[in-house]
Amino acid sequence: MTLSVSPAEFMASTPAPTGGNSPWASGYGYDLRDVIVRQAHRQPRSVQRHLGPSELGSPCPRQIVSKLCGPGVASYTNHVADPWPSVVGTAVHAQLAQFFENENQLNGTKRWYTETRVHPHPLYPGTSDVYDAVEKCVTDWKIQGPTSMAKIRSREGPSRQYKAQVLLYAWGWRNAGFEVRRVAIASMPRTGRSLSGMYVWEKVITPEDDLFVAGILHEVEALRYVAQLVLSGRMPIAQVRRVPGDECVWCPFYRPESARDGDYEHGCPGHSAPA
Repeated sequence: MTLSVSPAEFMASTPAPTGGNSPWASGYGYDLRDVIVRQAHRQPRSVQRHLGPSELGSPCPRQIVSKLCGPGVASYTNHVADPWPSVVGTAVHAQLAQFFENENQLNGTKRWYTETRVHPHPLYPGTSDVYDAVEKCVTDWKIQGPTSMAKIRSREGPSRQYKAQVLLYAWGWRNAGFEVRRVAIASMPRTGRSLSGMYVWEKVITPEDDLFVAGILHEVEALRYVAQLVLSGRMPIAQVRRVPGDECVWCPFYRPESARDGDYEHGCPGHSAPA
């Protein structure tokens, strides 16, 4: 198959040059970035192959089914997203966990439970950022840029996926015997100069929230059946409904080239093509 790719399209798909005060410095920047990108893609969060609470609430069935199918059917194809926000987020998560563990030692109490493996469902474990044993609150850290922070500050609040994630963590804590009264999402500025820009969204857990989580898990079980159809060859992955959105660029199965070459089996065009 011969593809016609314009110079502009080609340049848009390649990494932007790094800055430097000399040609050598700019070239050396490529070497440094190459190491960071390669190692970022080898981190546990990047190579994770099972569904967890952070993904169960995704509005896109194709993303969930692809994850359920595994690399034999749906390989990671996203070479567009820059891993730097993830690198920063992972580093901040690790530092915050240490801070809150230090606080426990300082006060001689076990108020904060950090980076804890929880099981909202036997098939979908995940690592919860922090549980507060005093306030009975499960909090999820979000290290975000201005646009993402504005969404959480908006009247609508966090996305369906974010709400599902933190509520699923709450279920996991409750399954482990802990009391959980409320959940919170702490949005912190990735590029801000101080923590004064932090914004906390919280919600007292209600029976309606439990129904919401149960509905999420029911949806995933239905998609598990779809994944079996794909794995058995009775349904091509390209026929699984996709829901394009702003988050497509972060999806591991995103492949914008599919919008040009028409190959929807090996990667998803995401928002590059109409649904």
